Amino acid sequence: MNSPTRPRLAYVVNSLNPGGTERLVIEMSLALAADYDLQVLCLDEPGHWAYRLREQGIPVYCLWRQPGLDMSVPLKLARYFRRHSTQIVHAHQCTPWFYGALSRLIYPTPRLLLEEHGRFFPEVLNRKRIWFNRLVVAPLTHRCIAVSEDVRDRLERYEGLAEPAIKVIYNGARKESTLDHVTRTGLRQACGFVPEDFIIGTVGRFDPIKNLPLLVRSITAATKKAPQIRGLLVGDGPVFSEIVTLIGHLGLTDRVRLAGFRNDASQMVQCMDLFVLSSLSEGTSMALLEAMAAGVPVAVTAVGGNPEVVFNDQTGWVVPSESVEALTTVLLEAVNNPQKRQMFARAGQQRFEEYFTFDEMITAYQKIYRDLLSPVALGKNSGN
Repeated sequence: MNSPTRPRLAYVVNSLNPGGTERLVIEMSLALAADYDLQVLCLDEPGHWAYRLREQGIPVYCLWRQPGLDMSVPLKLARYFRRHSTQIVHAHQCTPWFYGALSRLIYPTPRLLLEEHGRFFPEVLNRKRIWFNRLVVAPLTHRCIAVSEDVRDRLERYEGLAEPAIKVIYNGARKESTLDHVTRTGLRQACGFVPEDFIIGTVGRFDPIKNLPLLVRSITAATKKAPQIRGLLVGDGPVFSEIVTLIGHLGLTDRVRLAGFRNDASQMVQCMDLFVLSSLSEGTSMALLEAMAAGVPVAVTAVGGNPEVVFNDQTGWVVPSESVEALTTVLLEAVNNPQKRQMFARAGQQRFEEYFTFDEMITAYQKIYRDLLSPVALGKNSGN
């Protein structure tokens, strides 16, 4: 895959364990490998999905970062970038950005790009970090990308970056082939559902920030008035066992299916009658985009980039975060109003095709890479 004639691009990530950011990194790597001499560097561990890149000849290198502040990482990165004559370092999320910036104190040649995919919840204002970023990290950075306006605002407030210098590029997803009726019915049956069931589901990492208890409790409340409702939760993660316990405690074991991690998650989305994001914070959810692309009606909490993707009562439902009552009301409306579901599904699909396609996103990043490699950019030592 390597060629000295192609621009040398390095992606720096925490790991390639299953998640929205990691999936996007893999999809971008596979799409750009023909045009760039591309490597992926993982700070903590290669992760479950590293094989997907290695099988395609894309190198994946791990630094095995130690807990806490590991000051050997900038040195390792600098050595790697020098050895491979790396021209662009694309840091995905703030920890890779921090270490990538410090590596430029040792080897300043690569152009550094930050892409922030999402934020923690709750956010903590750390003025020392803000000043360090402003004085050290930001001056070593050439471009800053946020995947939503909300993420851009949070980068300004919590990381100390100047908002005018932060460009928003929304995530983009591929539109998968629509499942035929037989295949869709077969997948639903394989999960234990019958044709009369109304399946409310989600796809994602089982992490506290996804607030899956909100979805489970809302399904519980909604089934009292609409017994045909069933739940389908696709994914795995640190709170998986807690969700299993909650489902059992609420008496939903026969109503909510836990599908675990699935390589065919995008197809599982098409099995759903309503896709729900109950998160406490989001950037631009890949699973949400895939649901809209597939023509599945969606309901999301009013957090992060969700309201930028879904317009309430136009392309889907947007509900207050952490409100079981509000989400339950939406679930029941979705069950009882097929005309509205169909309207939202069509409108959501159209919005996806206009603003959130994978090709449009890739084109935007390729332009940034070209700008970073332009003679003007290469003549500058640093700066946004």
